[in-house]
Amino acid sequence: MSEITPDRKLNSDNLRVFEFGIPARVPIIEENLLINTRTPWVWYGISNMAPQELIRLYNSSPTHRACIQSKWFGVRGESLIVAPENQSRIVMVNSLGDTLYDLWMKTALDFILYGGFALNIVWRKDRDLGFEMYYMDYSKLRAAKSDTYDRIHHYYYCPDWEAYKRPEYKPRKLQAFDPNGEDNSQVFYYTTHSAGNNYYPTPSYWGSATAISTEIEVYNWWYNNICNGLNPSLWVALSPVPGPEEREAIYQNLSGKYGGSNNSGKLFLTFSDNKDQQPLVQPIQPNSSDKQFLEMGEAVQQAILTSHQISSPELLGIQTPGRLGSADHLEAQDHFNHLVIRPLQEEIKVVFEKLLLLRNKTPIKLEIQQFKMVTTPDKAPIETVDVNKVEDVGVQKDENINDTENINPNE
Repeated sequence: MSEITPDRKLNSDNLRVFEFGIPARVPIIEENLLINTRTPWVWYGISNMAPQELIRLYNSSPTHRACIQSKWFGVRGESLIVAPENQSRIVMVNSLGDTLYDLWMKTALDFILYGGFALNIVWRKDRDLGFEMYYMDYSKLRAAKSDTYDRIHHYYYCPDWEAYKRPEYKPRKLQAFDPNGEDNSQVFYYTTHSAGNNYYPTPSYWGSATAISTEIEVYNWWYNNICNGLNPSLWVALSPVPGPEEREAIYQNLSGKYGGSNNSGKLFLTFSDNKDQQPLVQPIQPNSSDKQFLEMGEAVQQAILTSHQISSPELLGIQTPGRLGSADHLEAQDHFNHLVIRPLQEEIKVVFEKLLLLRNKTPIKLEIQQFKMVTTPDKAPIETVDVNKVEDVGVQKDENINDTENINPNE
């Protein structure tokens, strides 16, 4: 279907057709090696803006954002625990005062959102003293083309990839992490294995990309329908046909006075000299799109939860009608911890332990103090009775009775 642009004229100037919406933009995670041959880096998506699209989905979909946040709180935990003898060596990981847990929190969110994370490794002058570690924004990195052995030797960093042609945003070439490399500032770039991709990962939730975009567009439709009246409810016909400037003034006047949620319930009053000149105001019966969206919402939400491996919406604070008690909720939390949170934690923890081994020349084991998503109230104390004490009292009473019975009245 050909696109109808705003203000397109059909047959005459008496009818305007407006474009009511924009199709949902679903980013495609693919590596364009054939299309892009002008830059030394591999494009991340069709327009090289796939990470920024992932951020847009994260910030726009309420269900998707709640899933990401819940997984992030679970993966980051409350703190990192290390042996006391290693505390002084890894508490501060750089000269800015960042702790290992600060890096852990930021990289955990990137790993969940993008499927990978990056660190800036800065070697000391004496490399035997190790290196400092700094967080790098994963969305601002692009991989250079690999060699014949599929090894990536460089990455490009740009604060704004939409404006990378401007001199102030010229991408910087940085060496990939290599303990034997010449550059002191290097990029440690970690991604999960993604089938079919050599450079960039595919997020674990990517199966619900269309569902996430659908939820965004549904809420966008509701918002615009309320604020801008994009779904018309009145047909207004004026006679005779006014001039172009007068038509524009009338249109702007009606839109300003009767459009939007703040103008609902107002009176529509007109005056005319005769019946032939009176305007025709005819209500347009709304379609059932809103009801269809409500029915669609449950399926869309379930698709998003499934892609994040969340078996119960209660883990996100979403109440489920008809479910009472905490037994099902605790079971869902246990499933969430063992099948989602723990594997993510272990994968990131192994990477951090390897880096710390290279940095400190000694193995360091990290332990995560788990974040408690649900706390159950303590059980009420049960009153107990000391049976032996009761028996002693009973025996004492019997002895007293016996002693009373043995008293000689003559004495």
